[in-house]
Amino acid sequence: MRYRPFGRTGASVSNLTLSVGVEALSRGPGAARELIFTALEAGVNCYRLESADPVLAETVGEALSNLDRKLVSVGVTLGRGDGRRGGLRDFSAEGMTGAIDRALHVSGLGWIDFALLEEPGEHELPQSSLNALKALRATERVRLLGVSGDGEVMDAYVST
Repeated sequence: MRYRPFGRTGASVSNLTLSVGVEALSRGPGAARELIFTALEAGVNCYRLESADPVLAETVGEALSNLDRKLVSVGVTLGRGDGRRGGLRDFSAEGMTGAIDRALHVSGLGWIDFALLEEPGEHELPQSSLNALKALRATERVRLLGVSGDGEVMDAYVST
């Protein structure tokens, strides 16, 4: 497995990231944990939760619970819903903060290495949400923030 530096933290992450979604839970949490164990054995140390679904976060947290947390990078995608309201997109300050806090509580991970905003629309990310994201970083619940998508809207979000 090859590794690369990730951000200014000096951490090294595997070139491959295991993206874990609700499909991984379709055969049960035990099968999802086995998938993560297999990835760990292959040298994968970067994991991305496709949503902030608490069951997903708990499963990933359990699978990684016996590792030194500093050796793995865990991210979460925000904006896809957290499984509680039928997958509705929620970029509100309360929604994103609640999703991160729930994921941290049930997973026991301590912090999220990166939060990725899933293609927020021009009017989906108000200033209060940007302030909430900055607060999540300031309290070190989330270490890095990112945005996925393209176009002028994404350029504007990246510049903030």
